[in-house]
Amino acid sequence: MKLLLSIAAVILFANPLFAKIWRVNNNSGINANFTTIQAAIDSAKAGDTIHVEPSATAYAGISLTKRLTIIGPGFYLGENPNTQANKQTSMVNGVTMYIGSAGSVIMGLDFQGNTINIYANDIVIKRNRFSTTNGANTDYTTGVVSLQYNYQGDNSPVRNIIITQNYGLRVDVNYASTGVLISNNFISYYSYVGDNTTAGSLTLQANAIAIIQNNIIRRGKLIANNSSIINNIMLAGTFEGTGNLVSNNMGNSTQFGTANGNQSGVTMSTVFLGTGADISSDGQWKLAANSPAIGAGYGNTAQSPVDMGIYSGQTPYVPSGIAAIPAIYFFENKPIGSNTDPISVTIKVKSNN
Repeated sequence: MKLLLSIAAVILFANPLFAKIWRVNNNSGINANFTTIQAAIDSAKAGDTIHVEPSATAYAGISLTKRLTIIGPGFYLGENPNTQANKQTSMVNGVTMYIGSAGSVIMGLDFQGNTINIYANDIVIKRNRFSTTNGANTDYTTGVVSLQYNYQGDNSPVRNIIITQNYGLRVDVNYASTGVLISNNFISYYSYVGDNTTAGSLTLQANAIAIIQNNIIRRGKLIANNSSIINNIMLAGTFEGTGNLVSNNMGNSTQFGTANGNQSGVTMSTVFLGTGADISSDGQWKLAANSPAIGAGYGNTAQSPVDMGIYSGQTPYVPSGIAAIPAIYFFENKPIGSNTDPISVTIKVKSNN
C-alpha cells in the first residue's frame, strides 16, 4: 500500500496544480472514466492528462482543441524487458491538433500507419510508433507527422514543434515553419517499395528551418534547406538541399560527402547490432561493438562521448517508447484465496526517464 501511495504521489506532483488525470479504456468490463479518447478530450480541461489504456481494438481518431497530455503504454512491449505487465498497445487511428491545442504532448501511442496533422504551435510528438510490421519488415508502412499552418489563427506556418524518439514515421513540413526539432527518430518510407524509392521520408518546405539530428533514415529522400543536419545515419536514400549545416552524418553512399566529419560509402552491416535472438525490433538499431558511428558524433570528446544514430545525443531513443512515468512491468496474483489463506498479489514497478 505504501508503494502504491508513493506512485500516486509521484504522478500527482508531476502534473500542474489542479490538473486531473483521466483513464480511457475501450475493453468491456473495465471501469474507466471513458471508453473513447475523444470523449475524454471533450470533458477534460486544459492542462489535464489522459491515459489511453491498452486494447486489441483500435481507438478512433481524435481532434484536439485544448492543451492536453495524452499518454499510451508504448510499443514492442513484448520484445524489450521490463516494459509493461500488459503487452498490448494503445492503437489510435490518427490525431488532428488545432490552434487551441498549443502546448500539448502526444506520447506512447501506436498509430499503425496513421497520421498526426498539426495546425498549432508548441507541440511535442514523442515516443510513438507509426509503422506496421510485415514479417521482418518493421516499417512495411509508415505514418506521417504533417506540419501545417495555424488553422483558425493567423494562418502562419506552425512553429516550435518537437518530434523526438518516435519509431517508423515520415515527416512532412509543408510550410515555412521555424523552431522545428526532429531528433532521435527512426524515419523511413514504406519498405514494400524498396530501397531505391525517391519518395520523401523527411521533407521540408523550401523556407522551413529545422534541427535534424541523431536520426536513422532507413530509406527515401531527405529534403531540407538552411537547416542543421547533424549525427544522422542514412541506410539508403538521397539527400538534397542548399544552405544547410551538414556535419558528422553517415551514409551508405555519398549522400553527405566526407567534409565536416561526414562519412560516405559505409557498409551498414558494420554499423548496427542487427537482428538476432533476444534483439527487439527497435533494439536492432543500437550500434555494434566496433561501429564506425561510435564516437563519431558532433562534439564528441573522451569525457563526453557522442555517437551518431538514435541512441545518442541529448535525447536518446527509449526502447518501446515508454513514457517517463512509473510503470507496472510485472503483475501476478494467486487466483484462489480464503479468510485463512488470502490472495497474494505481486507487483513490480519501476520509474522511467
